[in-house]
Amino acid sequence: MPQQTTQLSNRAALALNIPIDDARKQQLDALWAMSSTERVAAMWRGDLTLYQLSRWSSRAQDEVPLLAGEFAWIVMRTPEWAEAADDLSDNVIYLTERQDDRAAA
Repeated sequence: MPQQTTQLSNRAALALNIPIDDARKQQLDALWAMSSTERVAAMWRGDLTLYQLSRWSSRAQDEVPLLAGEFAWIVMRTPEWAEAADDLSDNVIYLTERQDDRAAA
């Protein structure tokens, strides 16, 4: 049986696709080299990694767009967003509506 040499923290990082060591620094350097407007545009295009999004949200909460009071990048990963109306201007499911839908099910 081969001896396991991967540290637990590195295995968890790989499983979550979290950058480690130099990759982490490179992602942060790229993120903070952008202007606020460029970061928002990159978020909407899906160009930022989960690590970059979480660091951005932690450091500059006021820059991160909100949808229904939540960080947009989190809302965009929900089933409600994926199944939302074709009209992108109506692409938000409000919590009260979602609770009503669950109660009816």
